[in-house]
Amino acid sequence: MENQVRQLMTLCVLAFFGSSVSAQSYETAQDAFDARAWEAAVKLARAEAVEGNSNSQGLLGQLYHFGQGGLPKSSELAVMWYSISMANGNTAIEGLYNGAAFVFNEEQLKEIEAKATNCLSSQYKNCD
Repeated sequence: MENQVRQLMTLCVLAFFGSSVSAQSYETAQDAFDARAWEAAVKLARAEAVEGNSNSQGLLGQLYHFGQGGLPKSSELAVMWYSISMANGNTAIEGLYNGAAFVFNEEQLKEIEAKATNCLSSQYKNCD
């Protein structure tokens, strides 16, 4: 019951502040993800990811991995965002990285890692 109340409150907050992504925190993106409010989770996670938040980068990887929130289901973009997240210190995402990277050969992984490096070096402007 408490979880349902929390989810309802999260959705109300998201509806009220939906256009004010920059004022939201990673916890709000996670709350949206947990509430299965995929579009809101994408919007909030992306805003924080491009600000360098490693947790949100990992969350964005998950959203790509499973094709949620209007994003294409893309193991390549999932691996890229997981890699970026780990490069920024999020070691907890390693298991998800390994699960998504499993489908790629060494050459493909090098190409994805190059895209991750390009994303990082461009200050998150050349990422998708």
